[in-house]
Amino acid sequence: MSFSLYIWHEDKPVTAAEARAKLERWGHGGQESFAAHPAVGRFYDALLDRFPPLESLGDDDIDRLGVWSMTPERSDAIVAVSCVWSRAEEVGSAVLTLAAEHGLVCYEPGYHVVNPNAPGHAAPFTLSSQSLPTMPDPDARRLEWIIGQVRKNNGYVLLERADGWFVQVGYGDAAGVPAGTYALEYQEGSIDRHFRCQTTDREAALRLLQEFRAGDERWKRRHLWRAEPRRIATTRTNLPRGQDHRCG
Repeated sequence: MSFSLYIWHEDKPVTAAEARAKLERWGHGGQESFAAHPAVGRFYDALLDRFPPLESLGDDDIDRLGVWSMTPERSDAIVAVSCVWSRAEEVGSAVLTLAAEHGLVCYEPGYHVVNPNAPGHAAPFTLSSQSLPTMPDPDARRLEWIIGQVRKNNGYVLLERADGWFVQVGYGDAAGVPAGTYALEYQEGSIDRHFRCQTTDREAALRLLQEFRAGDERWKRRHLWRAEPRRIATTRTNLPRGQDHRCG
């Protein structure tokens, strides 16, 4: 099993659907889909300096230094990266960092995500979680999918708006609630506007994300929230623990 990424230059931000369509045209011989740009070559050189070509490694080094399923081909228009699954997190993190440094976009087909996007792009919403890649501009289908991933090894998901307001769903031990229970939270600006409750209803957890993204505040009236200004995790990587209050 391998992990794939595609990196190229865009003059302006693109959606994930536009990125996929470009790749499909390119895959069918449409070389004009991607224009050459000097930053792409610089990115390639930096990436291969970080993770050397397989052909340059001896038998003694291949297990330690070999990350590629196949060494990426040099290009000034688009770099296609495919690494072994066991090194996906390490390589993926490096690719995203280098792409951002060189002002390039990176498309991940597995999660159908463009991250980073072209310089100047500000995602209206960003979806993050305990163990999955950050996903800018999540659609309703993506929100439904990620709620299904909230469980023991991915204990929370956070949907943040560009102004810093956010909602968060945690599950079980990761949220300090019993197994089978979701902790729902939201914060409006400063930490003294942080609220929390809990529910066993998976659909209620999903609606919290969907309605927040849509600007629909029915979720505020649907639940019985309690202000807990000092219990927010400062890094936003875990839900705060403690006594919980059931949603209405």
